[in-house]
Amino acid sequence: MSKLSEIAPTSRLRLMDLVKAAGVDVSDWANCNTYASRNPKYCYEWSFVVPKKLVLLNVWYDHMKEKKNGTITARVSMREFAHRREGPERRRGFDMDEALQIAAKDRLPVRIIVLDGRRRNINNPGEKASHVSGRLLDPVGWTVTAYDWNTGRCTLTRGPNRFVDQFSVGEEPDRMPARREVSGQVYIRDPVVRIKVLFRAAGKCEWCGKGGFIMTDGGVYLETHHVVPLCEDGLDTERNVAALCPNHHREAHLGRNRKKLRRGLLKRIAKVGL
Repeated sequence: MSKLSEIAPTSRLRLMDLVKAAGVDVSDWANCNTYASRNPKYCYEWSFVVPKKLVLLNVWYDHMKEKKNGTITARVSMREFAHRREGPERRRGFDMDEALQIAAKDRLPVRIIVLDGRRRNINNPGEKASHVSGRLLDPVGWTVTAYDWNTGRCTLTRGPNRFVDQFSVGEEPDRMPARREVSGQVYIRDPVVRIKVLFRAAGKCEWCGKGGFIMTDGGVYLETHHVVPLCEDGLDTERNVAALCPNHHREAHLGRNRKKLRRGLLKRIAKVGL
């Protein structure tokens, strides 16, 4: 049996119960003139956000694909969907796109409610509304591993984000630091590019092949490195970013062989199917 078939819904569980099981507060659902589970303010929603904690999404089972290595992904484009809809579906589509952006920017875990049934054809707005015949909460968390900020096209990958880099680890100072005003240029790094590179490396340095060290919370630590620096007009894309162990990251910046590392890393990344 494939991993994907294990999460195919076989019964239609109540949305409210699944939302609660995912860790979202459902106490306000009771503020209605009908059963809490039928509260129209919530029961038709496609996404839920718990700030700084998690994002919960409804995703159709037929949007999910399983690769030969067992990795399960789902590709969605809620912004494009919303632009082609009117009324409540348009608003829900944009809300879900915003939820995906939050998950990407804040590196939040994503929980997914898997839906099965009949989906309305996006090219035929006059068709009957979608009908959910099966619904379950995937016990495994997901991660946003690609998000196009221009189009909203997104790839979700089943599995928690166990990989961290130097930009996602904040060290607590022993005392409050002194403050001073500074001016100058700051390069903005796309967090989704870093996440996708860390997933590509799968916890191993892309130069020496050794695994990153395990952190106290179980995360695997590597450092993301722009092969051609941003200050040299290098691009902030996954084809120009490598995941390196701290030693080789320092060598890539300061080592006598840094030019060799740059050429070698660019060749290795180019050979990877992105």
